[in-house]
Amino acid sequence: MKLYMMRHGETSWNKIRRIQGQSDIDLNEAGREAARLTSKALKDFRFDAAYTSPLSRARETGEIVLAGRDIPLIEDERLKEANFGPYEGADLNELYEKKEPILDFFDRPHKMTLIEGAETPAQVVERSKIFLEEFILPMEKEAESVILFTHGAFIHGMLTNMYKRDVRDFWKGPKLKNCSISTAEVKDGRFCVLSEAEVLY
Repeated sequence: MKLYMMRHGETSWNKIRRIQGQSDIDLNEAGREAARLTSKALKDFRFDAAYTSPLSRARETGEIVLAGRDIPLIEDERLKEANFGPYEGADLNELYEKKEPILDFFDRPHKMTLIEGAETPAQVVERSKIFLEEFILPMEKEAESVILFTHGAFIHGMLTNMYKRDVRDFWKGPKLKNCSISTAEVKDGRFCVLSEAEVLY
């Protein structure tokens, strides 16, 4: 089975480096256009199942990519972005000026301590592990191709599990641009990453 993990299109908050987390921010027009171009690039790909984070930026990306296909887009809470708690909506540049502790999520993922209302990278890795083991692996015999519409940190969590990396390497690998796709093969209960952060537009 092939598993396609797609990050959502660009939002206005992405553009100005504002932390989104689980805040529900819509795509901007650039994000919609990138999704449309990605849809065209994937027109010959067949998907047996499609799942999305319920956050509108991921769901709309999925709706655009799958437009014209006879396939339901199913929401799954587990595909949500990392929760940044009280830091959602904060300007990333200002956080660096103030040296706020949430920055460990990005710069020292293995050192981040608990912040009330926020997830650590280790918690995102655990959440994605449960999703992969309890939901994706059992689909191996039922589907040939599955696509997920989700978020950057959650995809990094899945990749960390697939590579069996330590959480200190949470961000290892290429930058996941908006609408980029990472692909893995699921075979005999194991994951093999085939590509990361492919941009098709």
